[in-house]
Amino acid sequence: MVKKYEILPLMIRDHCKIENLLDKLEQSSKDDFDEMKQAFYAFEWNIEKHVFLEEKVVFTTYNPDDVSEGYKMLPKLTEQHNYILNTLENWRNEIRHRRMIRDVYKLKEFLIKHKEFEENEFYPRLEENLKIDEKMHMYDRLTEFI
Repeated sequence: MVKKYEILPLMIRDHCKIENLLDKLEQSSKDDFDEMKQAFYAFEWNIEKHVFLEEKVVFTTYNPDDVSEGYKMLPKLTEQHNYILNTLENWRNEIRHRRMIRDVYKLKEFLIKHKEFEENEFYPRLEENLKIDEKMHMYDRLTEFI
């Protein structure tokens, strides 16, 4: 049974949605430009929304007592998000020039590692350190979008 205000199950559900959209993009990037473009737009919207939620809701709500220990994982997460967003920008340029997107599998591998980091390290530690009012606030904001 999911406890009230658990953040991890929400994020896992969002990760699954993103994975499914990336699978569709990977399949469509093999031959049909218009199908690939639509799959890209759906994937792009959802991954950008996910990054926004993490950086806006999670980063601004999280206020650890031990700042030096509590903020150790945020630079790694931000660096990973920047890689994802830069990849999207490159793919957007490919689409503008009516070229098929390449290296979808490379991003897929990266996102699997990113997801594992978040689900196994970041969110469990975050949940452990959040005060109940912070957790409630974060949960409410996340459920507006997920």
